[in-house]
Amino acid sequence: MEYLIGSKEEFFDFIEHISNEDKIAILTHNDLDGIASAVFLEKILEAKDKKLDFLNFLEYDKEKFSSYLDLLKDKGITKLFLTDFSADGIDLELFEKLRRSFDVFLIDHHPVNPELQYKHNIIKTNSSDCSAITIYDLGKEIIDRDEWNWLACAAIFSDMSYKNPENMNFIQRVYPDFPTDEFDMASSNVGMISRKISTALIYYSKDLMRVYELIKDKNLEELSRAFEIVEGEIDKLVNEFNENAEFFPEKKLYYYKINPVFNVSSYVCTLVSKYRPEFSFVCVSDLGGEFLKVSSRNQSLKEDMGALMKKGIRGLNNAVAGGHVPAAAARFKKEDLERFKRNLLE
Repeated sequence: MEYLIGSKEEFFDFIEHISNEDKIAILTHNDLDGIASAVFLEKILEAKDKKLDFLNFLEYDKEKFSSYLDLLKDKGITKLFLTDFSADGIDLELFEKLRRSFDVFLIDHHPVNPELQYKHNIIKTNSSDCSAITIYDLGKEIIDRDEWNWLACAAIFSDMSYKNPENMNFIQRVYPDFPTDEFDMASSNVGMISRKISTALIYYSKDLMRVYELIKDKNLEELSRAFEIVEGEIDKLVNEFNENAEFFPEKKLYYYKINPVFNVSSYVCTLVSKYRPEFSFVCVSDLGGEFLKVSSRNQSLKEDMGALMKKGIRGLNNAVAGGHVPAAAARFKKEDLERFKRNLLE
């Protein structure tokens, strides 16, 4: 694994300098990669006799991050780990504010922001290496790999990091029958584990700690009911795609606006994009409230979805976007929908 910024030595030096008087917090992304990242990081801390004092799961939302600043101070937090968050996804100004308030260590795999100046206590790996596998690699000498290989594989699958041959080889060493055909992956052991966790994170979005504890207990059976309910919503929206999506041939782009019961646009977008890998897909989701959420995919890697999402929110207030070449996301105010769409098609 290649480290674009930081090193394993820097990571463990940070941990070794955590004293008994320090209070440790982890803020991580609220998807499978973020959840698995927190599990592996907590296991590393436990192995080093460091007690975790606070953990929470967040979206890429500047306002929510800002609200946690005072909360962490009130709890007396001194050491803060951020996992699966890009500095610009959080917002560079806010990231530096967090650094001034706490001793921060960031572990992430999103593209490096060229405006990021101070790179101490940051680990960045390639986009194709999800944050969970990065932390798993950091702790490979002290994490029980026989116990946790399954979760590392599920995180790789959920973040499409299997497109990196090294990560595909990792999965196939653990699961020799894991298929190479993308249409068969979702029904494999790894695919089913990933889908059960991911749908549970959607179903129990108000109680993500419940899912986190079930994962740590390896109790996936309790997640099956959530899987059936959320998968039904996903199947419905995938089946309605051909009828309701707009196609812009000059841009080789499909635009699909949905009003789902659950926050499933990421999964819908992934599924429909696999049938037409040469095109870009943008799924806009209205879950009620002030903001719309967007997921985008391009399976061919010929169009940069991270760049497309940033183009979409250009000139919009209180909007955020980021991600990778094959997959990215955005969030903006509902009133800016038409402007977002115009930006995409310019």
